[in-house]
Amino acid sequence: MYERVLVIDDSQEIRDFLAENILRPKGFEVLVASDGITGLELAITKEPDLMITDQQMPGLTGLQLLQKLRERGLDIPAILITGEGSEDTAVRAFRLGIKDYIIKPIDVEELSASVDDALREGRLKKERDQLVEQLMESNSQLQRRAQELNVLYGVGKSVSSSLDLEEVLQRVVEAAVYVVGAEEGSLMLLDEDRGELYIRASKNLDSKAQSMRKRVTDSLAGQVLQTKRAIAIGADSQWKRTHTALLVKSLIYVPLILQNKPIGVLGVTNQVKGLPFDSNDTRALSALGGYATIAINNANMYHAMANERTVLGEVMEQIEDAVIVIDEDYRLSVLNASARSLFGVSGDHVLGRPIMDLIDNVDLVRMVSEPEDHNAGGYIERDFTLFNNHHYRARVNLIEGGRRFISLRRLD
Repeated sequence: MYERVLVIDDSQEIRDFLAENILRPKGFEVLVASDGITGLELAITKEPDLMITDQQMPGLTGLQLLQKLRERGLDIPAILITGEGSEDTAVRAFRLGIKDYIIKPIDVEELSASVDDALREGRLKKERDQLVEQLMESNSQLQRRAQELNVLYGVGKSVSSSLDLEEVLQRVVEAAVYVVGAEEGSLMLLDEDRGELYIRASKNLDSKAQSMRKRVTDSLAGQVLQTKRAIAIGADSQWKRTHTALLVKSLIYVPLILQNKPIGVLGVTNQVKGLPFDSNDTRALSALGGYATIAINNANMYHAMANERTVLGEVMEQIEDAVIVIDEDYRLSVLNASARSLFGVSGDHVLGRPIMDLIDNVDLVRMVSEPEDHNAGGYIERDFTLFNNHHYRARVNLIEGGRRFISLRRLD
């Protein structure tokens, strides 16, 4: 998809020059406006990736145009061109978030490089924001899953304390045996390639039984998997277990179904006890089978999200901006490599401490703690002189749970 650049200038000669000599040769889609009001309308409706705007124009000046966009919460990267440079205009422009400030006559190489830098910065910011958003969404999904697990009844809650798949499956089987008072239990998963069920976790089965596999097409457990219906056998029917030569006096098999697809079977058996399982036992085991399916899915999601967080963490460490995340109590929870370097911190020993222990600039600390000043886009942005009179742009984003995402970019 082509990146879109909006050129706003009351001089047709300049508009044509920028479009034909700089922008279109780079493959950009070009929009043009001859006055500030038309430029504002196009910026709002088309949301270009970059604006190049003159300062002195009919209707609205370039700075007035940028101000109105900021009031609407539109953070469109902009390059301001002016015929007469002044310190006051430059300061106001950079406070409004422009990427560059160019004085006429226009230098082609200077403007071309400025366009490339502004769009490159925008791409990196979008990628960073997307990664942060993915992390927040992954954490949100994990929290919702954990809440679902906590509402399950009785023994089911004991399974929710672990997201390690091996441990979860073992706990499910132990819970199944305990809930229905069975002698043995097993959780079998489907090997689709071989068309067999294999025992992944068990309780009180001997080693021979644990190693046996059951064909889906010619076993009772396979029938449960194919029909997606539970089967209960009472004490009046002496069923022979397919994996040993022993008889069982009663059994229950329930299917494990994930997104309407059978993935395995949870079963309990009584070999010695004469008491049969009843309908309450079947319902209890079915509920636990549903819980087991959720637990398997959650464990898989957890490992997938852990991998995502690892990748995001590596990306965060490579971001050149100093990145700090604080919790709702203004305590440090994340510092990337750039932030640790900027503040002279080695390791993570400052995590959990108030941000005031890291930042001694009163105005910057006040900015971090002023949620009422955040604009419609959920952030505030200001420039500061820090660390041996270097200039930095600080940006604070509000994120879920009252936390704040802070980035510091050096401007000189």
